[in-house]
Amino acid sequence: MVMDAGKWCIVRLGDDYNWWVHEASDDTFCDTESGILDPKQIERMTELLDQLKQYGLDDEVVNGAFIPYAIDREMLKEMFRLYEVKDNILSPRERIFCLPNSSGEQEGMFTEFIDHIMSLRIKLLNASFDFKQPLNLEEVEDILHAERQERYIAGIRTHAFDEIMSILDYVPAGYSLDADIEGDEEDKEDIDLLEFEEEEEESLKVEGDNPGDW
Repeated sequence: MVMDAGKWCIVRLGDDYNWWVHEASDDTFCDTESGILDPKQIERMTELLDQLKQYGLDDEVVNGAFIPYAIDREMLKEMFRLYEVKDNILSPRERIFCLPNSSGEQEGMFTEFIDHIMSLRIKLLNASFDFKQPLNLEEVEDILHAERQERYIAGIRTHAFDEIMSILDYVPAGYSLDADIEGDEEDKEDIDLLEFEEEEEESLKVEGDNPGDW
């Protein structure tokens, strides 16, 4: 795995069990406010993205939407220092974190990714169900936007993973996809970020690290 030793970020585990960026060497092209995806979230995302391949999933759009990072070391409890690496998001060579790639402008690469998977999810749903009227992009966007607004009003930060999954898991009321049901059951059993943290602690050999050095 190729690394860029000059680019790093420090992430912390939030009360919501999502990882958030605490500090970064350069946030010019990174949306640090949206959080960072951990290895298990990336695995779940790629499983659902696989369903969209037959509808035209663009690997370049997926890889361009994220900046991959690997663990450098543990700084404090529930806080890691990561360094940027060059890897394929859809088939990483090892466990990585992924930071949304954004220029800070409305039309960033992560935004392009969100628009891309939204369009393909709608294609999948229209091909899977015999709707009286086919789903259209504006209709689904309005529904998901309303859900995000409710979270905002309630004072809940929307993590990048939540935004992605709201699209990849979306099914109109009264409908269901078997693959989504199976995925939900796997999530309940498998997505345990505290367990992930314990696994990483065992794999890291940290002796005498001083966060102040960084």
